[in-house]
Amino acid sequence: DAGRRYNCTIIDIALAGAAIELAVRPAMGTPVTLGRMRARVVRHFQDGVAVEFTSAQEMLTVVQQNLRIN
Repeated sequence: DAGRRYNCTIIDIALAGAAIELAVRPAMGTPVTLGRMRARVVRHFQDGVAVEFTSAQEMLTVVQQNLRIN
C-alpha cells in the first residue's frame, strides 16, 4: 500500500539487504523504504520478507552517518 507505514523488526541486515519480520507481505518486487534505505521485496518467508537494497553504497553511507562509537 503506497505511502503506508508498518512497524517491523529487523531480523538480519547486511550491505546488500535485510530480513524483516512484518505482519504484511508486500508483493515480490514491491519498492519499500526501510528507515531511509530504498529497497525492493525479493523473498517471502513465514514471518516476513527479505529486501534487497537499491544501492549497497547508499546503505554504507546511512550506516556510517548513524554509527556511534562509545
